[in-house]
Amino acid sequence: MRKAVLGMILAGGEGTRLYPLTQHRAKPAVPFGGEYRIIDFVLSNFVNSGILSVFIITQFKSQSLTEHIIGGWNTSSKFGSGNFIIPVPAQMQTEDRHWYSGTADAIHQNLHLIEDFSPEIVAIFGGDHIYRMDISQMIDFHDAKGAVATVAAIPVPIEEAHEFGVIQVDKDWKIIGFQEKPKNPQSIPGNDRMALVSMGNYIFNAKDIVSLLRKDAKSPESKHDFGKNILPSLLEGGKLFAYNFHENKIPGQLGAPYWKDVGGLKAYFEANMDLRATSPQLDLYNERWPIHNYNVSLPPAKFVHNEGDRVGKAINSIVSAGCIISGATVTDSILFNSVRVHSFANVKNSILIDRVIIGEKCKIKNAIIDKHNVIPPNTTIGYDRKSDEEKYTVVDLDKGEWLTVLSKRKSRLKLPKSIGPDFDD
Repeated sequence: MRKAVLGMILAGGEGTRLYPLTQHRAKPAVPFGGEYRIIDFVLSNFVNSGILSVFIITQFKSQSLTEHIIGGWNTSSKFGSGNFIIPVPAQMQTEDRHWYSGTADAIHQNLHLIEDFSPEIVAIFGGDHIYRMDISQMIDFHDAKGAVATVAAIPVPIEEAHEFGVIQVDKDWKIIGFQEKPKNPQSIPGNDRMALVSMGNYIFNAKDIVSLLRKDAKSPESKHDFGKNILPSLLEGGKLFAYNFHENKIPGQLGAPYWKDVGGLKAYFEANMDLRATSPQLDLYNERWPIHNYNVSLPPAKFVHNEGDRVGKAINSIVSAGCIISGATVTDSILFNSVRVHSFANVKNSILIDRVIIGEKCKIKNAIIDKHNVIPPNTTIGYDRKSDEEKYTVVDLDKGEWLTVLSKRKSRLKLPKSIGPDFDD
């Protein structure tokens, strides 16, 4: 008989390295890939794996994330009655009334949810990475090993490993060493260029996680964190295992399993840009393992004008519903819903998030323009670094290039008359 599994997603991170995209929203709510939010990927993994009872633990700037979950993840109609995907805000459920002090404390303050649901397995996953994963395969591995806890693991370049929990395993994938974000990460035996790291995704036996968290909560020396405290405490017992993510098989998947940490602006930009490729590392078109999202009723994208050099066209780009490209050229870019680009504008190698409007004769290159920005006619972004730095956030790309990022406007501005809604002038 299949075990009862409760999913708990840690989605409370501030995402400071993604600022200004996280100026008004939590990291898991940041848009990605033209149609999605970052959290849609982990939620889709749960749903596609048959785990339809999920609590999402939120804390910082959670309004946008909460609205997205409530509006886009209504499981009673989407995945059958009796299932739920519910956001759980921080509620200071301790005697001293404190916000979450660590990842373990976030689950500890919500132990009543586990006890009320009475699962056999608790899957505690992060909400801020882009990947595809059949979680049921990891649960099968956990059961086969008789583990107390299992950690999803993946090799990363040694120079990046200091950002993660670094794992050492024996031949049976039993974890024999664990260091949380070490300054000098230990490499994989026989490969000094790679380290095995935690993906921040854990499987626990329900009875074990309850007792572990209660014990940890009583320790004044603890940071109340899974990576710093809970996992290291299990090393001596010999029941802590790593699950090799590269062994995970997704129906219809081509190539190696995909996992990407998009915690920084450069990594976020590159992960989005890869989606434009003929054969991207992450295939969004796999119908056997769909990425579910917030479905908004919008008209199809439209490309208008074909008169001389006033031609509406998009090349090697992703263009989402509701977009209008009017006598403008878009190349190597991603346009989210309802973006509008006016005549003689040129947008290159950029990400334009929902309802961005680009005025006539604008030149935009290597930019991320967040929601609701209206770019006036004749504006240039991405061609003069000093000018960009005076107005926007700028980070380095490769080969001397830079990325210019415009933050989200809190509300959509009234359109100037020179940037009208019909694009037929």
